Amino acid sequence: MNQRKKIGIGIAAIVVVIAAILVFMSTSVNSATKNGRILSNVFVDSVNVGGMAKEEAEDALEDYLDTVEEKRIELKADQKTKTIAVKDMGIDFQEKKAVKEAYGVGREGNIVSRYFAVRKLKKEAHVVKLQASMTEAQAEKILKNNEKALIVKTQNASLTRKNGKFKIIDEVEGKTIVYDKSVSTMQNAIADQWDKDNFAIKISVKKEEPKYKAEDLKEVTDVLGTYATSYGSSGYSRCRNVENGCSKINGTTLYPGETLSVYKKVSPFDAENGYYKAGSYSGGEVVQTYGGGICQVSTTLYNAVLRSELKVTERSNHSMVVNYVPLSADAAIAGTHKDFKFKNNTKTPIYIEGETSGGMIRFTIYGKETRAKNRTIEFESKTISVSSPGKDIETKDPTLEEGKRIVTQSAHTGYTAELWKVIYIDGKEKERIKVNSSHYNSSPQRVRVGTKKKEEKKKTTEEKDKNQEQGTTTEQKATEATTAATTATQSNKNDNDTEE
Repeated sequence: MNQRKKIGIGIAAIVVVIAAILVFMSTSVNSATKNGRILSNVFVDSVNVGGMAKEEAEDALEDYLDTVEEKRIELKADQKTKTIAVKDMGIDFQEKKAVKEAYGVGREGNIVSRYFAVRKLKKEAHVVKLQASMTEAQAEKILKNNEKALIVKTQNASLTRKNGKFKIIDEVEGKTIVYDKSVSTMQNAIADQWDKDNFAIKISVKKEEPKYKAEDLKEVTDVLGTYATSYGSSGYSRCRNVENGCSKINGTTLYPGETLSVYKKVSPFDAENGYYKAGSYSGGEVVQTYGGGICQVSTTLYNAVLRSELKVTERSNHSMVVNYVPLSADAAIAGTHKDFKFKNNTKTPIYIEGETSGGMIRFTIYGKETRAKNRTIEFESKTISVSSPGKDIETKDPTLEEGKRIVTQSAHTGYTAELWKVIYIDGKEKERIKVNSSHYNSSPQRVRVGTKKKEEKKKTTEEKDKNQEQGTTTEQKATEATTAATTATQSNKNDNDTEE
């Protein structure tokens, strides 16, 4: 037998042996995997899913995650910590992917790798890690929601004023979260380091110096401007609204370059924020809304701001005239579309003091006076045009006696007006500057006119019974309507003026 034949026989023998081995391996693997269940000794984290169908393994992991979600993750930021339940962290667990990987042990790869995977399970467990992850947005949300608990917030020095004297509250050096780095740390820790037990993550922070310190507030000693208006003739609810709104602005420290929005300071207008229902302007009529009268607060502050010569960035007049300031000297508040805003355009902080006493509201603005002592200012209102209220608007009322008239809203004369600032040097007029122009709508008197005939007074027993079933009589309706009309008229007289 020549050498070539011997080699051929040898190769054939090897092929036969290899084929036999592969058949053996395949038979062994098929025998282990034929029942369609995860092989024994396979775990997902600490959960033994061996011998389970996929659905059973997913249920087992759900039970496991119920326990995991009760664990706590502690966020550590320097000396402060915040502990959060895993269920509130917004972590995503990939249970289905883990079950798929567990099921694939002994079933994925070539026959050799599958055989050795099956064989290895007889000696040691195969553990599939249950992957956990957080999105960047969720990690940032967790940090922002718990920022107050994690850091000491930097605070500028501030002022309070009591019994005519200022007290300076020292600044606080705080810290701020380094968000980019902290978000990345949280994501990596959850994905790669967390063992599904109680866990701690260190958050990155850095020092933040306050911009304004106690030394900066020592210069706030001078009265820059002050103004007062009377609200004493208003009804109870309107008075409370004026006082409540004033208290929300009182004590404000405004630093150089900062802008104050009166609307943001005094809203929302609801009972929870201390407001009552009182008259306000709406579509040329007086209606009852929460916060009626708040415009007197913004108007009084507006006039103090003008006299302090701070920069007014937003101001609107009322739709109809008010009687507690001259024409064009008002500043209306209405939702978010009418606001009064002003900016501290000085080089030092200012302090706003608001007071209500004896039916008067007063705002005083303190700061550092830099204007020349021989320079003074005054403000003048100039009427440009006047428009008549026009003919009464009458509404027929069948519940009132024929010929009887009840005024539900008084007439308003319309105006166009301007406000001017007059500057004096050594008592002599030097310059006139137009501050604003305002247009106030006219509004006719509104009257309810009775149309009820005398013979209509008598009602049948059936009609009376019907009215009793409905819970009110015609006479009661008339009384209620008259009461409502009287209230609306009184509100108008009190000049409750919140724009809505």
